[in-house]
Amino acid sequence: MEFWIIGSAIVIYFLVMTPVQYSNIAATKKELKESGLTHNQTYEEMSFAQQQLQLNLQGNLFNLPATLMAQFIYFMRHPGNKRLNR
Repeated sequence: MEFWIIGSAIVIYFLVMTPVQYSNIAATKKELKESGLTHNQTYEEMSFAQQQLQLNLQGNLFNLPATLMAQFIYFMRHPGNKRLNR
């Protein structure tokens, strides 16, 4: 019984976090394109609070499946943006 409750919570978390991660990825890519800076330069110019928000959103292991799915969806919807800015 506990397995179904925990499993359901994990699936709901995944379904909620995927659009959040997609929005974050899209906003980050847009900011990189508009600023013309590299990925590292963009993060260096962020405030400490913004850096911590990005770290918590991207660095959490529970968010990894949602991040991977959101990245896959982003690349499927924007096929020309597969090049990484470094």
